[in-house]
Amino acid sequence: MRTAIVTGATSGIGRATALRLAKAGFHIIATGRNAQRGAETVRQVEAAGGTAEFHSFDVTSESDWSAFADTVTAKHTSVDALINSAGSFFTRPLPDTTLEDFRELWTADVESVVLGTKYGFRMMRDTRSAGAIVNISSLAGLIGLEDCAAYCAAKAAVTHFSRVAALEGAQMDPKVRVNSLNPGVIYTEMITGAYGDNDAVKAFVMDGNALQRVGTAEDIASAATFLACSAARMVTGTAMLVDGGRGAD
Repeated sequence: MRTAIVTGATSGIGRATALRLAKAGFHIIATGRNAQRGAETVRQVEAAGGTAEFHSFDVTSESDWSAFADTVTAKHTSVDALINSAGSFFTRPLPDTTLEDFRELWTADVESVVLGTKYGFRMMRDTRSAGAIVNISSLAGLIGLEDCAAYCAAKAAVTHFSRVAALEGAQMDPKVRVNSLNPGVIYTEMITGAYGDNDAVKAFVMDGNALQRVGTAEDIASAATFLACSAARMVTGTAMLVDGGRGAD
């Protein structure tokens, strides 16, 4: 059975991606910091007929990643996909954004992806896996958004880092594909936590969206699963927009 690691799998896009990958036949290694929510992700995967396990660790800690990688490669014979979905978000005018605010977001959104990709490469190398890494970025990594200087900078870094990592992954034997997945404004706990959960927020999510459709975590999970699977065997080093056309103008 193919194996997929999903960080940030305790909610939102991470949990939806874990469920979608399980449906596609992957054994899920879900990670996060909240063991109770992690257990719920495992329960949902198993209720849908899949298999899963949960590991709790800090994705911004290199020592945690190293220990996790050792555990995975000791237990599993392949690591076929890694989805770096963990991250953070806030909106704040730049004059009100402290350097501490910026560094905290950078650590959560960029350093976690750098570490995940580094140890993903190692796990795929050590298990001789022709794997795929999908780094969840954002439309904000490609365009500027008012009051989102820290977030836009972080997601731009994830997008460009993924391109460079794709070049390195292509030199591995077997080769490893790396892509960024750049969602538009998606109706998840990250958005409702920042703005609320009501019709006005749903209208905001659709604003500027050419399809006039509320994007969901499941929409992003479907795209992540495509990038993780052999159907995307010729796709690496790209930034895949899933935004309903919001960035088309």
